[in-house]
Formats: sequence, C-alpha cells, structure tokens
Amino acid sequence: ASAASYQTLDISYTNEFLIQNVTRNLSGGTKISYDCAYNDLQLLSNLKITDLPSGEETNYQISYTNGIVTKITVNPSGAATEYNIDYDSNSNLYRYNFPYTWKFNAENNFEYYFFSSDKTLQVTYESGNGFNHFMKSQPALAILDSYFRENFFQDLYFMSTKPVKETRFEDLVSSDVIESHFTHTFDTHNHISKTEIRINTNTNPFLIKNITYQEKKF
Repeated sequence: ASAASYQTLDISYTNEFLIQNVTRNLSGGTKISYDCAYNDLQLLSNLKITDLPSGEETNYQISYTNGIVTKITVNPSGAATEYNIDYDSNSNLYRYNFPYTWKFNAENNFEYYFFSSDKTLQVTYESGNGFNHFMKSQPALAILDSYFRENFFQDLYFMSTKPVKETRFEDLVSSDVIESHFTHTFDTHNHISKTEIRINTNTNPFLIKNITYQEKKF
C-alpha cells in the first residue's frame, strides 16, 4: 500500500543457511541494512545495523555462556555500553532491567515478552516447519528487537522453527488488544510457501502483509 512504512525485505544466507544480511527497503528510497555474524554454535554473535544512505552504524555484540545470552555490548560510533542479561534455566526466561522479560519454549522459539506491569506480547505456533526451520532459533534477536532496536525481529520472528499462528499484544491500561493472525500455505514437503498476516478486531479486520516464498534447492 502507498502508506506502507517499507516495501520489501531482501534476505541473503550463508552456506550454512544462516541469515547473512537483511536489507529493509523503505518507502522513499532509504534502506536499513542488518549484517549478521555467528559463533561456532551458529548463534548470533554480532549484528551491525547500517542506515543508508547516511552510513550511520551501530554494532551489537552478543556474549554467551554455554549457549545462553549473558551480555550485549552496544557500540554506536565508538561509545561501547555493556548490558548484562540474567537467565533462568528452569523457566527459560531472560531478564534485563526489570520488568523486561523474554520467554522461549523448549525449541527456543520466542513465546512471550513482558515489558511493563500492564503490557505483554504473546506468540503461539502451529505444527509444521517454519520458513527458517533449518536455522537455529535466535533468542538474541527478540531481545535486540524489543529493547535495543525495534522492528528487526518483528519482521523475522515468523522465520522460527515453527510457523507463527498468532501474536497478541495486550495493554491492560487502555484495554487495547491487538491480535495478528497468520494464515500459512504449505507445499508438499510441509514447508511454508505463502503467509497472509491480518490484524483481526471485532469491527475492522484488515490485511497487514502478504508474503510469498521461493525455496531454493542446493
């Protein structure tokens, strides 16, 4: 639509099927480039975000202990700041600067985000393979998107190991509830070939975006 905040996402991959770069093509010709690097466990270790054409860069370095996110170092133009992330192995919860809390299921797919006493975001999944079923789920992306840099993981969470069925944002103060419903089309191999995303309300359901995929064979 003419009022869309961006037009397309171009995604490239490494030979190991890890996301290498995402370029968000915005309305008006500007772009945001996301360059991803991974450690030996195929977990995101660095995310460089570049605004184009200005060239302004911000680096996010992710540190791990036994595969768990423990620290994020933000380096915008040379001024590095470290953020220590707490993890509860019993509940698979990550926390920073209470009450910010991220929950993941047993497959490390993003499930729940608690960012105030009255605002939450929940994600539910269907059975079957998500678009990026061959890639490890990356909890660091959910933390980076919702606390450090919005709208990166928002475009990528449907690429988890399971197809997203619904996201539900709830604001208890304003009684505002926003539900985004995902309708997937699968091919004969149970891989997603098309996704339709709609916001459903009682009075005005409307289409957010229609996504088609082309799976390459290697």
